[in-house]
Amino acid sequence: MKTVTDLLDEYRLLNSRLFGAKVRAMQYRRTLAVLTVVLFCLGAAAAQIMELRTDGGTCMHSGLTSDLRDCGFRSDWYAYVFVGSISAITPDGKDEKKIQITPEEIFHGNPSNPLTVQTSQGACLPKLAVGDHWLFFLRRENGKPIVLDYYGNDSRPVADAQEQIETLRRLQTIGDLGILRGHVQAGRFFEGKAVPDAHIVARQASDDMRFATTTDADGRYEFVPLPPGKYKLTVDPVGSFHPDDSEIELSRGACWDLTLSRSPHAHLGGHIRRSDGSPVPRVPVLIMSEDGTGFYTKESDADGYFRSDGMQPGKYVVGIGLPGAPPWKYGSCGGACKDKIPSASLYYPGMQSRSDALVISLATDQKRDDIDFTIPAQ
Repeated sequence: MKTVTDLLDEYRLLNSRLFGAKVRAMQYRRTLAVLTVVLFCLGAAAAQIMELRTDGGTCMHSGLTSDLRDCGFRSDWYAYVFVGSISAITPDGKDEKKIQITPEEIFHGNPSNPLTVQTSQGACLPKLAVGDHWLFFLRRENGKPIVLDYYGNDSRPVADAQEQIETLRRLQTIGDLGILRGHVQAGRFFEGKAVPDAHIVARQASDDMRFATTTDADGRYEFVPLPPGKYKLTVDPVGSFHPDDSEIELSRGACWDLTLSRSPHAHLGGHIRRSDGSPVPRVPVLIMSEDGTGFYTKESDADGYFRSDGMQPGKYVVGIGLPGAPPWKYGSCGGACKDKIPSASLYYPGMQSRSDALVISLATDQKRDDIDFTIPAQ
């Protein structure tokens, strides 16, 4: 599993799709981390711009694609989750408003009636009118106003929230069980294709009890409500496609949406040694795509070894920074990634110029540990 350090080392966004993002930590088999900057990488995880608006200012929603998310409402983030109607709207400074809300169907918390909230980035919110019905997700902090924030809030008009409302109603009556659903997908995120008629088994760790379901024509699946506990999910092969196994812990009253797919299993690795064969630790390693559209860095360990896991098939160039060389500087590329890639001291297999470097062709799931460097004698 990748650690926070691994993600920070490996996943640097250096193409025109770099945007800041606020990301929730998600517990799943490849363990993504909480990052204040989403990092687009040459591996499996990817930043996605979910919405970009410029009416009244630049407003941005963005997120990190993962194979596990809640079912679209993140109730544990919020003090109050309810369907309510807007009963009054008053101005509250430039472009902001105070909204009086009458709760009508409460799913979580005990909001006052009426409840007053303030908007943040109000110019980016949909047009608000008295009488509108919304599904509200609201946080409460002592001594602070309750805020309806365009950027960091999941509230939406009822017309756009029917699936979330239906699920919340189910969870109120589901008792001690939980919901596990999702889809099976072949290929990379955003580019994958739905896999219909895939047979999925969820095996509970505590007693080996097994539950089964099958994807529909859109690749969607849903188990019958499951007892809480840890589960291992497996998918039978569909032709030549065989998704990775996955593990999840389902709690009482939870609803999880889990994408089952096959992540890249290729890696590039090697050793950095002195001429006498001794290892050189903490040497910075640059791994870049041949066309310069992206790169990330690693560092050799105490044994002089480095490895980059979860890589997509493609063509790569690998370089290192020699001990004593100036440290590499990083920055967003804004569409000019080739100008932002650090200059390595040596490129595999020991060349001083990037143009002379050997281009490494990495096939699907190929594992190479022979990208070795020898540090020249000083």
